[in-house]
Amino acid sequence: MTPEEIKAALFTNEGSRVRVTYDDGVSESVDVHSIDDEGFVHSRPDQQAPRSARPQIVAITEQLWWTRFDSVTDVQPNGL
Repeated sequence: MTPEEIKAALFTNEGSRVRVTYDDGVSESVDVHSIDDEGFVHSRPDQQAPRSARPQIVAITEQLWWTRFDSVTDVQPNGL
């Protein structure tokens, strides 16, 4: 896929989970958060927020990554 096709596929699936393949051949499912002119912000769906010592308090932390469109070679919707 071209960077423009990658961008279009991500826009279509913004707020959803997709399967991306990076230019190094690694594939993974990611949750797409936002998209700009050069790349997109995503997180890994297998992340879990750490729990504090008190069970009624949950610390919500999430690692987000920004990746350039030209670092991705393929996007498949509804990645698992």
